[in-house]
Amino acid sequence: MTTNMFEGKKVRLRGVRADDWVHFLRWESDSEADRHGWQVWPPQGEEAHREFARQESLKKPESGNFRLIIETLEGEPAGTLNTRVDPRRFSFEYGIALGRDSWGHGYGEEAVTLVCRYMFGELRMHKVHAWVYAFNKRSASMHRNLGMTLEGTLRDGQFTDGRFWDVHIFGMTDAEFFAKHGEHWGDLDQPAGR
Repeated sequence: MTTNMFEGKKVRLRGVRADDWVHFLRWESDSEADRHGWQVWPPQGEEAHREFARQESLKKPESGNFRLIIETLEGEPAGTLNTRVDPRRFSFEYGIALGRDSWGHGYGEEAVTLVCRYMFGELRMHKVHAWVYAFNKRSASMHRNLGMTLEGTLRDGQFTDGRFWDVHIFGMTDAEFFAKHGEHWGDLDQPAGR
C-alpha cells in the first residue's frame, strides 16, 4: 500500500511543474479533446504555455483551490484536474481534462476518487459537483460509476461546435462517497465502534 494519498493503482496526482508546459501545448493541439474538457481555445505559443506552467507551479493550494497534474504510475502526464471550493456551503467542484491517448484507461475516475477523498476526508467538504456536457457520454458514465447522482440539467448551458448544448450537473455528498468508496484511507487507528 502506498503512503501517498494522492496515488492510486493507476495514477498519481502531483503539482504542476514549470516543465509541464510541453504537455499543455500538446493537449491544446487536440481541439476535440479540449471541447470535452471545457472549451476550445485559440492556439497559444510556447512562451504563453511556459508562463502558464511556471505560474501554476508557483501557486500554493489556497483553501482547497488547486490544479494538479494527473500522471500514470510510470510518470507519464495524462491530464489535469483543478478544484474550486465554495467555503460557505462546504462544497467544491472540479474540472478534469485528459489527453485523448489517456481516455478509456480509468485514469479520470481514479483521479477524481483521489481528490474527493482528500477534499472530504481532509478539508471537511460536504458535497462535490461536476458539470458535464450532454454530448460527453464518456464523462457522464464515469460520474455515474463514481456514485454521483444527476441532480439537474442546465438547458442550452454551453455553446460549442456551432450550437448550444445542455449541461448536466452531477453531485455527491461526503456520506455517499464514503459509503461507496470506504470511509478511511491508510492505516490510521479507527475509533471504537467504527
